[in-house]
Amino acid sequence: MGLNPGSKIPNLRWIGFGVLMLLCISQVHADAPVYGYFWVRYTYDYLMKPDTATKHPHAFSIDRGYIRWKTTTTPVAFSGTIDINMKAGYTKDSDWLVRLKYAQADWTLPYIGKYLPDTKFMIGLQKVYFGMADLWEYPLIEKSLEDHLKKINTADLGLGFYGYLPNGLGDISIQTFNGSGYSKPTEIDLNKAKCFNASIVPPVFLRNFGIMLKGSYWMEKTTAKYWSAADSETLSVDLSENRMAGVVQLRYAPVSLIGEYFISEDGKIPDNKITKGVGYSFIGQIDINKNFSILGRYDIWDKNVTDTTAAARTDAIYIKILGLNYKISDNLLIQANYQLTEYQDTLKVPVDKFMVQAKCSY
Repeated sequence: MGLNPGSKIPNLRWIGFGVLMLLCISQVHADAPVYGYFWVRYTYDYLMKPDTATKHPHAFSIDRGYIRWKTTTTPVAFSGTIDINMKAGYTKDSDWLVRLKYAQADWTLPYIGKYLPDTKFMIGLQKVYFGMADLWEYPLIEKSLEDHLKKINTADLGLGFYGYLPNGLGDISIQTFNGSGYSKPTEIDLNKAKCFNASIVPPVFLRNFGIMLKGSYWMEKTTAKYWSAADSETLSVDLSENRMAGVVQLRYAPVSLIGEYFISEDGKIPDNKITKGVGYSFIGQIDINKNFSILGRYDIWDKNVTDTTAAARTDAIYIKILGLNYKISDNLLIQANYQLTEYQDTLKVPVDKFMVQAKCSY
């Protein structure tokens, strides 16, 4: 994006504020329909040892309540999303949380669009195009692998470029961010995160068959402070937080298969020594008919493949999910999921989780 990775942009916060003001003005001066959805969920957790049962093993919750709007203005459109959800213990005063998920302006570029259709320049709090995170429409209730591990932000404040490749052959995006995400905004404009993403949909000559290949790279620098006993003072160090993902999707109606390979590299205090984690996610879906589908998922995550000690060799996590989806109408989807989390460390207790969710859209 032509920016120094270590530089700071003090006015990014004001840019975000300006986008919010434009969104408010657009409600008065432009057609901006409101739409969204709510997820009402029942979750039951069961640990295999009764004496280690969780404090709240089962509960109802609203895990997502999106209120969205988008103007129909051209060549610049404004959009926003407010997330209202409820989970036990969010704050000391309330179980409700209201936060801004997206707030951005999209400028459709006039000349580049001749070569890259619908190319736009994005500014504000926007979606992060990375791996499975931006593709995941929650056919299963659990988040995508990198989002579940909290290794990637699904939205962040910054600038971005997004466009489709000619003839429907894929898409490409380049983005630069503060790097702090949307749920815990930083008080400092870091401007130290960069994300590159591209997908390719090669042409195939088999009816009802489709393939998609995708690659993503996220690089970030975060500043951490630590106490140095040798220097008897507090020092700071820039730590690397790099993410890489490769995705393959195959579709041959009524079957869809997705595989993801995910790598994280995190620097540690005091010398930015890299800890490398590797994960795999495999998802399969069979559409029985237009209203009913069966899904399965298997995740593997090893958070430290660079450490050869005995403890690090037993820190892998395995997640298995079986799901059923029933579409009652265009505005209501019922999901039932069984999720089992197991650990390579046999001293850790496996966890069973049963979830039923109603996704209500409007």
